[in-house]
Amino acid sequence: MKNWCEEFFDDFFADHHLVRNDGKELADTLSFFTRKLHLRPGFKIFDQCCGVGNLSIALAGAGYVAYGMDLIPSYIARARGEAQSAGVACHFDIGDAHEYVTPERCDAAINWWTSFGYTPDDKQNIKMLQRVSESLKSGAWFALDYMNAPQRLAAFGGKDISRSRLDKDNYTIIWESRLDRPNNMIVKTWHYKDASGKKIEKQGGGAKLYTRDKLEEMFTACGFDNIAFYGSVGGEDLTDSSPRCITVARKS
Repeated sequence: MKNWCEEFFDDFFADHHLVRNDGKELADTLSFFTRKLHLRPGFKIFDQCCGVGNLSIALAGAGYVAYGMDLIPSYIARARGEAQSAGVACHFDIGDAHEYVTPERCDAAINWWTSFGYTPDDKQNIKMLQRVSESLKSGAWFALDYMNAPQRLAAFGGKDISRSRLDKDNYTIIWESRLDRPNNMIVKTWHYKDASGKKIEKQGGGAKLYTRDKLEEMFTACGFDNIAFYGSVGGEDLTDSSPRCITVARKS
């Protein structure tokens, strides 16, 4: 899994998908964190799989201390540079989320934008939740943003392949999602074409379809309680048609 992640998550992918410039989306996300993670000024927040650091830097700018980690060295280098330019309190480390624990216990944690479930092996995936638990103080809150399994399955319309299109940054981007039924995974292939007709194809490793009940079971096994589910950062209850599945829980 580490090998496909290191190949797939490169600077090209970051430029097109990880750099977020939607101010309203960011403000709504920070508001959700403040309310659901019970944040207070000065709290230390663990950003597991932080990418290029967008959320960590935003949290630090809002008065918190952010601890971000990611597997991709260029992402961490980029995050450190942005944090330094912004003059905010961020600490970024390169690490494997199945193994990495923060150097000191944190008051809250996040894992955002489907940065979980990259193997069909539940025992491997749950290690990420275990490392979050080990990184948190007792009573601290954690939020995991993931795809909503019923909504994603409905998008296939009974077929094994679905396609979506986006025109962005002088590229036409088509992502092809394939339902890998034996492994209960959704595997994506990304097709990019620029204005000159040049094409780039990137093959992802996939993410496992986890139901609400299975996520609750995994969180409980890792020592979390007070588990709640939301359909978006708006804070509405999770339904089968919700765009996201956000799990919020407290470390016992």
